[in-house]
Order: sequence, then structure tokens, then C-alpha cells
Amino acid sequence: MRSPLRATLAISSFLLALSAAIALARRGRPHLPMDLPPGRREGARRIAMAGAANMRDLGGYRSGDGRVVRWGVLYRSDSLHRLTRGDVATFAQLGLRTLVDFRSEVERAHHPNRLPDGHGIRVVEIPIFDDHNNFMAELRERLERGAIVGIDPAAVLTEANEQLVTRFTPAFRRYIHELRAAQGAPLLFHCTAGKDRTGFAAAITLRLLGVAEEDILADYMRSKKLSLAARRRDLAIIRLTRGRPAAAVIRGLLGVEAAYLQTAFAAIDRDYGSFAAYAREGLGLSDDDIVRLRDKLLEG
Repeated sequence: MRSPLRATLAISSFLLALSAAIALARRGRPHLPMDLPPGRREGARRIAMAGAANMRDLGGYRSGDGRVVRWGVLYRSDSLHRLTRGDVATFAQLGLRTLVDFRSEVERAHHPNRLPDGHGIRVVEIPIFDDHNNFMAELRERLERGAIVGIDPAAVLTEANEQLVTRFTPAFRRYIHELRAAQGAPLLFHCTAGKDRTGFAAAITLRLLGVAEEDILADYMRSKKLSLAARRRDLAIIRLTRGRPAAAVIRGLLGVEAAYLQTAFAAIDRDYGSFAAYAREGLGLSDDDIVRLRDKLLEG
């Protein structure tokens, strides 16, 4: 039986997707960045979807060698289970060959991806926070029970981001090697909110490509507004049904702060000595691997 919290969130999510779908229908199919003249691509980085609030193209970021990340080959997103029929049609235009799903088995079972049929997208499941003996599993269980008050969102997300390095480097090694194997063919990676697991994956990808750290952080922080905007109605319902303290906790868990990503990179420096050593020892990349990755994903 569904918990009251999950039921109210499901209803509000449906209403949010419905209103977004109506708005998109009025505007027509969104333009993909790669379809636009170069000067207009940055403004279209976020791909407007009724059922996905945080889908973005990672193209256009400048590498230290003067080249830029190619548009239309690297995408990041939140959950894909609420895609509307129109979203699915837009999604098909991405030309994806690989989709990497960082969600846990529980998340995937509750919310399976909705993908276009017949487009040959290879789905690779690389679950992060999937076992039943970690603090994230305990957090999910508390949220299911509605035992929200007393959770410290900043502490939860700080620990989660540290564990992305200390526990889940093998998972990100798998992701990076899927990216290498794609050979520059379009690839999308995602989790549920598209901000923590996906945010770290985007950050290490851009860093491997030589993008400046300030640009990496700016991309990471784009999720802050998008994540909260997508859950406005959920938060309003929680505030009405559970009270302001509960809504404040959920708002915090949906948040994105620079300190969270900085915690992950600090863990890299502490445990590996440098990002270069992390790329070599943690991600299993040689210098030649990185050169080939850049040749496939950078242009100019």
C-alpha cells in the first residue's frame, strides 16, 4: 500500500507534468541546441520537457586547449519515467546510442524509464546507493514512513557526495568506460533528480575534457533552480499536509550547493592526491585514453 507521502507526491507530480505538457503543446516542439545557430545554443542548453525538468546538453564548454565540447553528444538528465508522448518524440531526436542509468534497483522498479521504441538505445544500469546497508537506504525508508523531521539535509548530501568517491568510484569507472566505448556517439546519463549522482558524473566528465573548474561548478549549480522549480507543488502539498518543518527538510534534500561538489573533489584530492591520479587509478584511464576521449568529444 502506498504511503500517504508517496500518494500526495504522485498526485502533485502528475499535475505538474500535465501543466508543463499543456505549456509545451502551446509552444510547439522545443529546439535542440544542435539544431540552432552556434550563437543561440547556450540559451537552449536545457531541453524543455514536460516530464523531465533537468535535461541538458553538455556541449559548448571550452577546454583548456581552446576546443569546445561538441553539442549533441553528451546529455544529462533527471528521471525519465514521466516523459509525455511529445517528450518521447523529442527524446527520439537526440539520436542516443547509450543511456546510463545511475538509479537504484528500487528507483528503477518504482519508476521505469519511458523511452522511444525502435531507436536502438542501449540502456546500461550502473546503480549507485543500491545496497540495503547504507545511510541512503535508511533515508529512503524514513521518507517512505513520513519520518522526515529531524533529517539534516546538508549532512546527508555532504556524506552522499563524499561516498561518490570513497565507495562508488568503481561505478563511475564503469560509466567513463561506457563513455569511451561510445566513441563520440550520443550518450545520456541520469539519476532521479539529475543533481547529485548525475552532477558528479557531469563534473568528472567535463574535468577529464579539460573544462575549467569554474565552468564545471556553474554547470553543477544550474540544477539548483531546476530541481526546486520542478517540485514546487510537491513542496506546497507537503507543507500543507506535513507542516513546514517537513517541507523544509524535503526542500533541503532537493537542494544543490557548491559545497557538495567541493566535498567530492576534496575526497579525490585526499584519497588519490590529485584529479590526475584519480583519473588514472580510480577511473582506470591512461593519458592516451584521455587524449582519445577528448578527440571524440571536443571540436574546434
